Amino acid sequence: MSTTTFALIVIVFFFGGLIAIGLYFNRKKMAQNSDDNILAGRSAPLLLVSGSLFATWVSSATIMGYAGTGYTLGITGYWSGACFMVATMWIGMWIIPRLRRTGVTTVPELFEHYFGASHRLVALLLSLGRDLGVIASISIALATIFSNLFGLSFLWSIAITIGVVIIFTATGGMWAVLATDTIQSVIILIGTIILIPVGIAHAGGWSELLAKLPVGHTSPFNATFSQILGWFLMGCFISLAYQTVLQRGLAAKDDKTAQKSFFYGGLMAIFWYIVPFMCGTVARGLYPDIKAANAFLTLTNVIGPYAGVFFVIALLSSCMSTISSCILTTTSNLTLDLYKRFINPKIDGKNLVWLQRICLVLVTVTCALIGKALPYILELFWVGGRIMASGLAPVFGALILWPKARRAPVATLAAMLTGAAFSIYTQIYQARAAAAAAGEGGVVFLWKLDPVLAGLPACFLVLIVGVLIETRNQSREYLMSRAVKLGESC
Repeated sequence: MSTTTFALIVIVFFFGGLIAIGLYFNRKKMAQNSDDNILAGRSAPLLLVSGSLFATWVSSATIMGYAGTGYTLGITGYWSGACFMVATMWIGMWIIPRLRRTGVTTVPELFEHYFGASHRLVALLLSLGRDLGVIASISIALATIFSNLFGLSFLWSIAITIGVVIIFTATGGMWAVLATDTIQSVIILIGTIILIPVGIAHAGGWSELLAKLPVGHTSPFNATFSQILGWFLMGCFISLAYQTVLQRGLAAKDDKTAQKSFFYGGLMAIFWYIVPFMCGTVARGLYPDIKAANAFLTLTNVIGPYAGVFFVIALLSSCMSTISSCILTTTSNLTLDLYKRFINPKIDGKNLVWLQRICLVLVTVTCALIGKALPYILELFWVGGRIMASGLAPVFGALILWPKARRAPVATLAAMLTGAAFSIYTQIYQARAAAAAAGEGGVVFLWKLDPVLAGLPACFLVLIVGVLIETRNQSREYLMSRAVKLGESC
């Protein structure tokens, strides 16, 4: 049996299993309303939430993208991953319980709770940028895997993989995503970690590998101070309003389950995040002339063609777990924050679920087209994340942790728009130079000024100064009436 045939059989079984799980949960836990479909009825147990969190954090961007970064720069890119996980664990302990008490389903819904429709719409746009970029990134990764394995055209590769994603996610909803994510997290752990010692042995040992690497490749500071600081801040703030992760906390059956899930899942992920950078570093020593985007897939060759199929499955697992989660998040934004809120508030539960499934298909196809137009795996993952981290995340955090910010509608809206605008402008202004620096087959841009370093200070300046000015002369009667109206849930 040829390796291609063997790989095809294994992948068919893998995809078939995912679809079967989706159909099983569709029958056993039929979604009667949006909460069932999007948040698993807010009753998910510890094992499923923590397993799903880890699998969601580990996407094709974190494996192929970070491995590509490791191939180009070494382990220095770990700053973004480590900061992301530390911030997310903190969010699970302090933010999630407060957010659960509000009863909201989406991040934009929280903004309307305090300020009104205009804030909800702005928050919706900034949230969509993050998740649409992630879905597009993973679409490219899925197509790349299939194209490399079977020699298919990009169009056929993306049509097949996206078709499976649509069937699986639409039929099972959040329960199917939680269950398969937990299974896939085990596959991801085994299928990535083992490559490092095997690759080092294949190189002839650690000292032999070091001799083949560029100078500084194993240093955590193998990038400019500005870029490292940008990764550090983006890692911290990109998680703060990351709805795909926040909804895992909302899906948990109670506050303690949510907190433990974020702690255990985050602890496992913070140690794992060095793995893709090490895989890329090992690949650089063994295969110095390949494209950075192919570092992880090429490294699987050290296991042999048949065993290598298992590692491809690990990569597919990372793709499927994250893309299905992000699709559900985007679907909930479009149907709850846009359609139900502004177009048809009276839509019933069952029709809303059907609308969400239709929307899911449209979102997935649109993101595949975006990915085809901008095939930089890690930058697609981060482009919307930078905008969200610069505009939405600081204001979101302020709403929950700084009560005075809840009484400043003008300042909060201005801060979101200012931070996002500065980040967008900085990305556009440097885009050509950054893409040229990445080169063909690159996965990440090296910025002279990371857009987060422009957006975050602008957002914080407008937010802090604006809130202090706007709330300076508010009367006691105004404050009392507002507290009664909102219930000050957070």
